[in-house]
Amino acid sequence: MKTSQLFTAFNLTAAACMLPVLVLVGMESLAAPAQSVAPRVLDRVELHALENIARRAESMMEVSNVVPTRVWPHAVTDARGRQGIFISSMRPLFEAKDERIVRAKRAWVVLGLIAAVKYAEGSQLGHIAFTDADGLQGERYYYDLDIAPAREIQRDLLRGRLALEEAFDVIAARWEKVTSNHDLALQ
Repeated sequence: MKTSQLFTAFNLTAAACMLPVLVLVGMESLAAPAQSVAPRVLDRVELHALENIARRAESMMEVSNVVPTRVWPHAVTDARGRQGIFISSMRPLFEAKDERIVRAKRAWVVLGLIAAVKYAEGSQLGHIAFTDADGLQGERYYYDLDIAPAREIQRDLLRGRLALEEAFDVIAARWEKVTSNHDLALQ
């Protein structure tokens, strides 16, 4: 075999090895949009797993003593078929204008994300919902964050690619506000 033939064979082999990678990378942008799925009540095993995540995340947030917090599992899947937990401040945070409260909110949201993702490893957790005392009464609302971007944000924080001060802005850019008339809300 001549050198040029050997070189050509090597290039063809390398190209053949890279083809699946290129196809998979290209398929990320072709992912189908999330379709609506009928909500279902979680079974005992699923609910117990989410309760464990919620209990551990709440315990981690209590240690920081930033804001009184409750964390609980959502007992049904949402309209996208995802299992989730709610992280709720027992004080109004999201509509506050006071600078101290805004700083507390930013730290609280970042800590909530870190706690939820830390304890969700290997689970079926699909989203994290953040709300506060105002979101639990009257016109109810929460901020929904899918678990995939939450994991990316946590990974970037751990690797030092994202500063704590910037993390809230990244989270806020990725979540969506869900109200009672939103398509994710259960009717």
